[in-house]
Order: sequence, then C-alpha cells, then structure tokens
Amino acid sequence: MAVIRTLADIERVHRSGQVGLVFGLEAATPIENEIDRLDVLFGLGLRQIGIAYSDSNALGSGLNEPSDGGLTTFGRRAVTRMNRLGLAIDVSHSSDRTGLDVCGASEHPVFMTHAGARAVWDTGRMKPDDVLRAVAETGGVIGMSAAPHTTLSRSHPLHDIHSVMDHFRYCADLVGIEHVAFGPDTLYGDHVGLHTVFGHLLGKTTGDGPPHEKVPYVDGLENPTENFGNICGELVRDGLSDSEIAAALGGNILRVLKEVWA
Repeated sequence: MAVIRTLADIERVHRSGQVGLVFGLEAATPIENEIDRLDVLFGLGLRQIGIAYSDSNALGSGLNEPSDGGLTTFGRRAVTRMNRLGLAIDVSHSSDRTGLDVCGASEHPVFMTHAGARAVWDTGRMKPDDVLRAVAETGGVIGMSAAPHTTLSRSHPLHDIHSVMDHFRYCADLVGIEHVAFGPDTLYGDHVGLHTVFGHLLGKTTGDGPPHEKVPYVDGLENPTENFGNICGELVRDGLSDSEIAAALGGNILRVLKEVWA
C-alpha cells in the first residue's frame, strides 16, 4: 500500500497494481482559525480537504445549519492558501451558499466528491442545480455518493445502484459527462448500522426529505471491492462510449488533479 502525494505516485501505483491512499479530511475544522495549519497538513501528506462537514466552522457554513452564512472572510483566505498549496477542495458537506462562494473564490477547479442532485431526491444532503453548475463551471467534478439512504430517486426510492445511476444521469445531462464521476462513500461491513449509530453526528443524511423504506445495504454497491465493476456494467448498459466510461471512472478526476496538484 502506498501513500499518494503526486500524479506520478498515482501512475506508479497503477502500473504496479498496488493500492494507493490519498490522505484527506472531510472538513477543515482542525485548523480552527490558524491558516498556517494548512501548510502543516500538506507537509504531512494531506492532498484533499473539505470546507465544512455538516456543522459550521471558522471557514463557513455546513449543510446542517438552519441559517446559511456561506464562506467566511477567513474561509476565503483559506481557499486562497489551499489553491497555493495544491490542496483539492471539496464542498460535499458544505451548505449551498458555502459551495457557491467556494466556487467563486477558488482559482482552481472544485470537487464535490460524494453527493447527488436535489432535483432527483429532495433532501438537504443533495445539491441544487445552481451549486452543481457552479462546481462544473470551475472545471471541477461531481462524484455520486452511495452512502445508505442518501442518493435515492423517485424512480428507485429503495436505495440501490439504480437510484445512484439516476443521479449520475441527471448530473451528466445537466453539466456534461466531463464533470461527473463516482464517489460511492461505501464501507466494508454494516454501513447502514454505522449510519444508524452515528446519524446524529452526520447531519442531513436520512432525517429529512421524502419518506422512504430503509434498506440493509445499497444493493449493487455493497462495498468498495464490488462498486466500480458494477458501475461499469451500468455505464455499458447505458450505451456510453469507452472514452466516456473511462472519463467517468477516473479520467475526469485525474484531469482535474493535474491542474489542482500542479
């Protein structure tokens, strides 16, 4: 197993058939109001960072807040430093206003690593069209989540690979195939049980939105080993070309990292 710090590391690990790990944080909360801690984290190998994880912090509002304050002045300074260092910025758990503000402030493409479309499933954990478009307009990429009871759809309200694909198709139609990918956010073991135990800490996962039946696991996306083989099969059945499938299964992310990590 190898730690990934550069694009060359990704290429080397891929050629050797190893597993590579990119160190990241889902929120920048640990830096408190000390912007130089971003440099420390980068020096320790961090290459991806979220702005806020559901609850607000010194940088901006999370998606769990009843009042959306957006990105703070400190948050704007932090985004500038993240750009300078080469930290990939993620707005998956940020509020709508924070996501828009980050896209406006960042000089580099922005990631939404694991989310979905609110137009497909009306819940605060999903993102509205204006935020999805804003991420794409930075040149960034939107990854479809498959964490249990999040990316459901009206057509497939029992959470499985088909409801996740409904979000993928919607986002691809909205912003283009070059701006979409998959960030399943799945685990080995009882992912539903984990969400049940820690749901009060996660914010806007299963507590809002339309009523739906709970599942014991997301059928077709049960764990990281099976995820992408099954996703690839769905993309083939959808009639995507080889180049489109390659883009959605990692090519888009690599393209953006070449700009962000440079």
